[in-house]
Amino acid sequence: MKIATIIIARLMPLWIVVFAMWGISEPDLFKGWNMATGPALGLVLFIMGLTLDRSRLGILLKKPKIPLLGSLGKWIIGAVVSIIIGLLFFGVSELFYGIIMAGIVPSGTSANLNALIGRGDLALSITMSAFDTLIGPLLTPLLAKVIIGTSVHFAYLPFLWKMTRIVFIPLIFGILLQNYYPKLNDFIKPYASIISALSLYVVVLGITAKSSSSLLAHTYVLPALFLCVVIQVVLQMLLGFGYAKWIGCTDAECRSMLFEVGICNSALATVLASDAFGSLAALASMANMVANLTLGSLAGVILSTIPLRERNKVNSH
Repeated sequence: MKIATIIIARLMPLWIVVFAMWGISEPDLFKGWNMATGPALGLVLFIMGLTLDRSRLGILLKKPKIPLLGSLGKWIIGAVVSIIIGLLFFGVSELFYGIIMAGIVPSGTSANLNALIGRGDLALSITMSAFDTLIGPLLTPLLAKVIIGTSVHFAYLPFLWKMTRIVFIPLIFGILLQNYYPKLNDFIKPYASIISALSLYVVVLGITAKSSSSLLAHTYVLPALFLCVVIQVVLQMLLGFGYAKWIGCTDAECRSMLFEVGICNSALATVLASDAFGSLAALASMANMVANLTLGSLAGVILSTIPLRERNKVNSH
């Protein structure tokens, strides 16, 4: 199982690139897979709810200051960075919409794993991820309407419903199922990372196959696009770390917030962008997914080699 986890889940950045190239080069093999992208993401959120350590969520109720401030900062930083970077690179265009979507979705599931690897505060990471995921079905459509809706037709209510059925319902169902059948947690947990990774690969293959013709017709945008998303992810991570320092977090909390702010759920953004704005918007969000998975893993490994500093704040939260 450990070997399978390493091959399937820990090598995720490599497999995402491989499957993306496969989907682009052989789109006919995966014709119709785009219909499975929503259910595949819902499965990831269901697994998260089913395996979530609910005792960790008590932190949000007992010491809400840092998780709430952290989540507020995440949504503001993600939106502002995405607007600025997207406009600088692409102006108001379909690619811009995809860049925006990648910055206004909840934090990515790999943020928790990278926080663990990078010696961050895992409890804070899990709490922020859970809170982000719960409020995401409201905030993501709202921000998309405010930022994008003025320049393109945007159906708010269908978008809100899609977010709800992909994110909120599977997550809550997983938490409730865990509550009534706690042994499911022990059974599923060893396989959670593998199932989540395989689900994300389905998303990548479905989206790339659908976007293949559009991508091949716009290969000239790829250098600028990947430079754009690398800057987007790096800026969000650095600003997340700096923001955590500013609000008085410990070193471990700063590391967690770096990942929570920098790594958004770009797989979800890709599905939403594809449905709402088209294949080029989905391509931009997917490029962000490749960048944040790769850069996030790299940051986690680098931070794991750096000892934690002593507490730099008063224990007030």
